[in-house]
Amino acid sequence: MLLVATLSVERASAQHTLSITGGTGASYARFYPTEVTKWLWGCENFGLSWRFYSPKPRFVGAVGADLEYMQRGYSFGYAYSTSTDENGMEKREYSFYTRRLNSIMLPLVWQPHVYLANKHLRIYLEAAFTLSYNFGGNYEYEDTGERGDYTWSNVRDNRLNYGLAGGGGFALLFGRYEFGVRARYYFGYADILRNRNKYY
Repeated sequence: MLLVATLSVERASAQHTLSITGGTGASYARFYPTEVTKWLWGCENFGLSWRFYSPKPRFVGAVGADLEYMQRGYSFGYAYSTSTDENGMEKREYSFYTRRLNSIMLPLVWQPHVYLANKHLRIYLEAAFTLSYNFGGNYEYEDTGERGDYTWSNVRDNRLNYGLAGGGGFALLFGRYEFGVRARYYFGYADILRNRNKYY
């Protein structure tokens, strides 16, 4: 969820907006072969957002680009202990390895929208193609408490990623200023590790 504060500049019948964005979210990864995983909460993000609203009737909506710092990551169970419940069924309790990635994200956005309340409220959807670069991060082992900065290796780690994103939100318009809230879901297509079988 992102809180968005926007300063807009009008040129003729078109409009440019520049926003400062910030928020928090959750991250998840899929593993092959399948691992026991869980959502990683508290991933921070902030950045700048630019939109161009074309004069009607050329098209409805806006196009733009964002430049974001984004935390992503994953948690998977690497060790477990077993116990028996009151029904005699085996239970497994996992210890999780957690890794956070710091990324620079560049979404290229299309934003269809409608105005309400005499153009004081904009409700919109978003679709985006994203490019990102991973540059840092940290790790933690739950059972031992070991943690530290993650050491990147260009042979093992994939720094570049691409994907799609979608979401929506609303903005309250106060003359040349806006304040809004949006939610966005990112889906990355590139692998985080180049060869997981080799680098277990």
